Amino acid sequence: MLDVSFWELLIIGAIALVVVGPERLPRLMRTMGLWAGRARASFQSIRDEVEREVNVDSVRETRRAIDREASEARRSVTDAVGQVEKPADATDKAEASTPGDDGDKPR
Repeated sequence: MLDVSFWELLIIGAIALVVVGPERLPRLMRTMGLWAGRARASFQSIRDEVEREVNVDSVRETRRAIDREASEARRSVTDAVGQVEKPADATDKAEASTPGDDGDKPR
């Protein structure tokens, strides 16, 4: 995250020792450590929330794609059933309207 080397930290510590003094330096370092930990936890929380939201969006998009595919499959099955029913209906009507066909009736 921050690219701070050992020597840079040593210089910052020496300046803090001169500015704050040896009595308050441990308390200052402890407070700085607490704030750094809280900031790190806050950033991690934000990162986790963003990752969850991104994952939720991808799941929603996947669901939409599956719904589209299911709708297309349903439509094609309905069309196929309609195409099968039309010739069957036409055949039934043709058989019913054939004149002089008394196949089962005795004379």
